[in-house]
Amino acid sequence: MREFSGTKGFVLGAASSGSGKTTIAAALCRALRDAGMAVQPFKAGPDFIDPTYLSLASGRTCRNLDAFPCPGLMPYFYAEQCREGTQADIAVVEGVMGLYDGAGAEGAYSTAHLARKLGLPVILIVDAKAAATSVAATVKGFATLDPLAPSVVGVIANRASDERHASLIGEAVRRYAGIPMVGWVPNIGGRSFPSRHLGLVPANEREETNGVIERFAQALSERLDVGMLAQIARAPSGKYVEPGLPDGVTKAGGSPVRVAVADDDAFCFHYRENWQLFTRLGAEVTPVSPLRDKFVPEDTDLLILPGGYPEVFRDELRANENFTRSARDFAKKGCVYAECGGMMYLCRNYAGVMDADALMADRLSRFGYVEGRALGDNLIMKGGDTVRAHEFHYSRIEGAPPGAFSVRKFSRPADEWKDGYSLSGGRLLATYLHINFYSRPESAARMLSRAAGRAVQDFDFVIK
Repeated sequence: MREFSGTKGFVLGAASSGSGKTTIAAALCRALRDAGMAVQPFKAGPDFIDPTYLSLASGRTCRNLDAFPCPGLMPYFYAEQCREGTQADIAVVEGVMGLYDGAGAEGAYSTAHLARKLGLPVILIVDAKAAATSVAATVKGFATLDPLAPSVVGVIANRASDERHASLIGEAVRRYAGIPMVGWVPNIGGRSFPSRHLGLVPANEREETNGVIERFAQALSERLDVGMLAQIARAPSGKYVEPGLPDGVTKAGGSPVRVAVADDDAFCFHYRENWQLFTRLGAEVTPVSPLRDKFVPEDTDLLILPGGYPEVFRDELRANENFTRSARDFAKKGCVYAECGGMMYLCRNYAGVMDADALMADRLSRFGYVEGRALGDNLIMKGGDTVRAHEFHYSRIEGAPPGAFSVRKFSRPADEWKDGYSLSGGRLLATYLHINFYSRPESAARMLSRAAGRAVQDFDFVIK
């Protein structure tokens, strides 16, 4: 069994959404990187957009730490990514929403829950605009919310007016909450990163993003106690458990299953560890761009279309007629797995694979953690099997009734609906569910087995 990488780290939490977590997290990653450290970023929960900023800021791929689908694997994911390539010197984990905001009143799967699971300390980001000593009350309350409180060991004040204001906040927090202020950021003004539906605009879509990160990093580094930060960080103490995996899958003759994964501005919502899992199961994974490439690679056995923003890039996707035609042709013979935006792309008002239309609404259609039960055998599951996942979309599918899954909202099990389409004799599965396949590695093996042309019932799905 491999153990922790030894990389020390901390979690960045906040009192609420809108406190500046992503801005501070990106600035901190860049400031530590500029100081000569190899910084490994993580993002709590199923957020696929904030990681683009943390990856750009740190120069290392940001991974999700989503405890809902894989509750026992958070220490494993942390350790594996910290030692990926060059060993990381320090890890920065950006939280999600407010520190305690999760499922139910107990805040299940919140940032605090993740910090406790990992055994990492928390640095609380507070919005200091129009407050001073009151910040100490906020910090003390967040640090002492028993039995939910993780170890809150430091504070970063965002949008402080000036040095005098920041000094007053630091003194109050230290005196009344017993917690030091690690650093502060002035009220620079203007919006740091622009937003649209589903969250921030992904970092790679705007050339000026790197400059914005550098500007905030400079402002933070001038007011950051790096020595204190190094003392605060510590190695995780959560239980390290490696995932059990099925046997690998190969095609007849032993050649690998070739998986093409759409990965560009239109399709960018990935659990990146899924790529690693397919590779560990013997597959050969190749990124492909429906925006730029001319065709699905000829030797592809399985095409994966993740979520993203196909509605934003609809004209560009439809203009790339060669790839659209190639995707339609491939769907007639190969295996296709599509999530959310990927399912939209398959609809007849996009690529024309499915006999249904993808339409956009002006507000969220679904949002949150869910549990799905397969209503029959499909590409990744047997009928009756269940999976933990999440949904986050404004779109809806019209023209064909869904029937692949029965889905329940985790926080409100009484809310139940049908989702997804299992088509082409089970070779194609399209769904709104976003799935981390480490939660069901046998589903990844089942999909690869079908793509390899092997009889699924002949495959050994016993997890070892």
